[in-house]
Amino acid sequence: MAQMSFLKDELEQNGIASFIPEIIEHEAVLAELEYALRPVVHEGKIQPYGFIVCSCTDSLIYRKFAHQTGFELNIARRIADGCHSFLIFTEGEFKGVFPLAESADDEYSLVQLQQSSKAVICITDNTGTTKIFCDEGVFIHQYRQWQHKPSIKQALSNIRRCVSPIDCEILDSILGFCFYELSPNKIGATLVWCLKSLPAKEMERFLPSTMPQARYAPARNLQKRITLDMRDDVNRAILRHMLTYADGAVFLDAEGLVIGGGAHLKYSEDSRRLINAYRGTRHTSAKRFSYDFPETLLFVVSSDGLVTVFSDGMNLVNLKTYAVDSVITDFSLPIESRENATSFYVKEKLIECSNCKKAFKIQTMSWAESEEHKISCPVCNHFLYSTKCYVMSVYIVKNLLPQ
Repeated sequence: MAQMSFLKDELEQNGIASFIPEIIEHEAVLAELEYALRPVVHEGKIQPYGFIVCSCTDSLIYRKFAHQTGFELNIARRIADGCHSFLIFTEGEFKGVFPLAESADDEYSLVQLQQSSKAVICITDNTGTTKIFCDEGVFIHQYRQWQHKPSIKQALSNIRRCVSPIDCEILDSILGFCFYELSPNKIGATLVWCLKSLPAKEMERFLPSTMPQARYAPARNLQKRITLDMRDDVNRAILRHMLTYADGAVFLDAEGLVIGGGAHLKYSEDSRRLINAYRGTRHTSAKRFSYDFPETLLFVVSSDGLVTVFSDGMNLVNLKTYAVDSVITDFSLPIESRENATSFYVKEKLIECSNCKKAFKIQTMSWAESEEHKISCPVCNHFLYSTKCYVMSVYIVKNLLPQ
């Protein structure tokens, strides 16, 4: 009981408890999390383990297990490996073991299982790392430290507001692949998604006729040899294997099919002049390439796990895992300001940078006592706009949308 009380206090103090009330509110489920955090070791090997907490009455799991009883917990724990089978808890009670039709053997599969089951999922893998999957992302416990891997929902929203319309299923698959499959495995990669179906001659602008290394086939011939679809689990696993042991960017067509690989991105002198170097060579070349080719979105995964999305020379998204004690910026008005403010007004303005010629939408929230704010172009860092406001945001507006 003392250990559970300590665990509950720990989760409440670091802010995790508010995101997983299904676990905190029930003693039996909290005890299961305590068990997961102290995994069984047999002959020097850590025993993997997993359980699912389902409180949504619309969920298939809930309807299947809500009235089941009689399975002995100690025996069930030996069966639930957090990959092929899970313990099920509903309304704070242990109900049984749930075998999956297909194994959830990576982070992306577990995220998809969490979303489809409308549940909270906890697993401990064979390294002793515990992960809790919930609507707010993934909480990771390793070496007595908690980390938070945010949900990609906000990142998807940030991308969609810049590119509309866009195929949300393909976008979700590409970003999920980068953040949940490449990032945790520290696989550095660049994926170039061509948002429009282009004729063969136009594609020559993107795909080099030969690869820098002899073992690669010409990029334009890769699709003739094998078709890889980003929406297919097995295809993504093949692509992950390829990216682990190969350099160069991978190109995807508008349908999310791999059409080239092993390419070293080239960019213009204009983009070199306008856009400063960013992080390393991989990020710099991707950012400049996206400026030259507005028909594309570029997804870059660094070997330290950071995922960045570029469009038109602008950084749209940064996704990474944070320590749970990291400061979260609060963009809401201070209490004293809210009490004194009589009215707020939101404005939107389309503006073109006079230097790089990219188009942006600027959103401002203002009230009577707002102060002057200035903003620079997020592409070339040239002065862009100034006005009195409380909050100002800017994002790219693509001038060549997918058909």
